[in-house]
Amino acid sequence: MENYIQYRRDLHQIPEVARQEFKTSEYVGAHLAKLHCQVEKVCGTGYTAFFDNGAEDTIAFRGDMDALSIKEETGLAFASQNGCMHACGHDAHMAMMLALCDYLEENHKKYKFNVLVIFQPAEESIGGAKVICESGALDKHHVSKVFGLHVWPKLEKNAIGSRPGPMMAKTSEMTITVHGKSAHCARPDLGIDALTAASEIISRLYQVKKNEMAPDAEYLLHVGKMDAGDAMNIVCEKAVILGSVRAFSLDVFNFMVRRIHEIAADVDKEFGTKTEVHLTEGYPPVNNDPALYEDYKKAMEKAGITLLEAEKTMIAEDFSEYEARYPGVFGWLGLGDVPSLHNNKFDFDETVMAAGIKAFVGLLDYFNEK
Repeated sequence: MENYIQYRRDLHQIPEVARQEFKTSEYVGAHLAKLHCQVEKVCGTGYTAFFDNGAEDTIAFRGDMDALSIKEETGLAFASQNGCMHACGHDAHMAMMLALCDYLEENHKKYKFNVLVIFQPAEESIGGAKVICESGALDKHHVSKVFGLHVWPKLEKNAIGSRPGPMMAKTSEMTITVHGKSAHCARPDLGIDALTAASEIISRLYQVKKNEMAPDAEYLLHVGKMDAGDAMNIVCEKAVILGSVRAFSLDVFNFMVRRIHEIAADVDKEFGTKTEVHLTEGYPPVNNDPALYEDYKKAMEKAGITLLEAEKTMIAEDFSEYEARYPGVFGWLGLGDVPSLHNNKFDFDETVMAAGIKAFVGLLDYFNEK
């Protein structure tokens, strides 16, 4: 279990983006092959490691594997040289999972339940968690609860931040394409101005925020970009609006989606445009099971881990796919004052991983005694 720093450094040097974690998968698979557990390939490049005690119940732990298309500028001796970077700390997540597997190799027989350790690809962009869940990999091992940690800058070093209920948002990326008709600006009567119609859609979307949302509603409806027009003297034929929709509540999220479609349809009737609205499926909200969170608190206290109540964030995480199917708790592992995630200079004190491993073992010990 003490080799977690070496695991992290090895993995840090071979970062690979979603669905292309080939060297990463080879490294993880080679390590798991040395252990006395049932190893299964999942989601193309991922793995599960099942430590079987012949019990009916299984506790699962998840770590993610993919990196980002960011050129590293940390200056570390073990820095990536391939143009990608573990700028979100997934190298640390895998290292902690491998260390947990090492611990289970020696200790899993003392537990009254089985343990499933998940090495999940494609968290950043494609949603590997959903693929793994839909494959039945957790169901067949009778998983009853699932836990995960994500390293987190600015949170107290070695502490864990979490909260019961909603913690991270349901997210969807929005593309609204408005089709009009091109004409010379001297004869606007011969055209249909997609730019004006798109501007009206944006205006009405922000009126929803102002007039239709409850003051205490927690949501994000943001337009970040619009592409429109070909020339200054031409009636615009096509306009594309890009934005994001996010909420902790599915009811709030679904209300916003319905209003987006209704506004687009209303503007089409008034302007004669034809509008297409596309919203990505996105991830569900991270919603920690309240009853399980109470056990989590007790487990962290018994393990000597500081547990802080995390603030909600509109950032998404596909750990939510597990929580949509099984009781789960997701937490943030505090790194202290370090560069932000997805930053080309992101790095941290590697010894904080020991706190994460301690938290995982603490959960095993707590549920073994419960």
